[in-house]
Amino acid sequence: MTKILDNIRPARRDALKFGLAVAATSSAFAATSVRAANRQLDPANPADARLIYRKLRYRTDDGLIFSWLKGPYMAATGGDLIPMYALNLGSIQRITQNADGGFDIIDLEISFRVDAETGERMKTFRNPVTGETVAVGGRGPVPTHATASADSHFTIPDKPGQPKFELEHRPVSYFSIGHTEMAIRDRSHARVIAPDGSVSLLNEVSTISGARDLVLDRRTTTVNTRVQSNDVRSWPAWLKMDDRPGTLNLFANGGKVGSFAELPADWHALLKVHYPQIASDPIGVLDGRIKIEASTW
Repeated sequence: MTKILDNIRPARRDALKFGLAVAATSSAFAATSVRAANRQLDPANPADARLIYRKLRYRTDDGLIFSWLKGPYMAATGGDLIPMYALNLGSIQRITQNADGGFDIIDLEISFRVDAETGERMKTFRNPVTGETVAVGGRGPVPTHATASADSHFTIPDKPGQPKFELEHRPVSYFSIGHTEMAIRDRSHARVIAPDGSVSLLNEVSTISGARDLVLDRRTTTVNTRVQSNDVRSWPAWLKMDDRPGTLNLFANGGKVGSFAELPADWHALLKVHYPQIASDPIGVLDGRIKIEASTW
């Protein structure tokens, strides 16, 4: 493009040649623009890699995200894995891009701790490690506000009565799955300080994949995905494991879908029973127009 412009030096008297040169230049510019727009994103390019990550995990423009996870929790203790219970989670997120390259996120996560066999939500749980029946803990579906930098490092502001988060986002790995899917392996570490001062640790490793042609296409801003998520965390206090060596581990699968209605049917069924206000107006709850009282389970 620069060479084309530099080589155009029409005489002032030669209006016809000038017009033809400008027309040719405009055509060349248009063709170059189309080629640039259609050029695939390159994971080896840091700027492109950031777009690929955002597109797979979140989105590169303003809008909503709908995602889900399901899978069993297992206790790793004494050199063994012991099945515990299962997770059935759906989330709605609103993304707003910022001028500095980062973005703001509002996250409404509605998770149910369910019996691994029946899928029913639990109020009590018989811990197979200790033999004790305990009340199931947790936090109700309260929207969380956070800010991400251009490199997707998150900051969650402190709120009275709520846990404090110290987050660390590790480098992301990019790779192909066969010839049709592009994937990232995303790893993060969180130190969570509960209102009572107790500290727990959470490590998450997720593999997120989507259709390769869509992921690498510069024109797309978000894609539907498949997710394999594993996390390793300290014992939740409600399990009453005390200082027993070991960790609680999640082995989950899920994905990002295009609409609220596309979240799993069994999650929708639980939502209608336990949080009918969210079921009837999920965006109202996400944006704070409808308040849901935080609960302990």
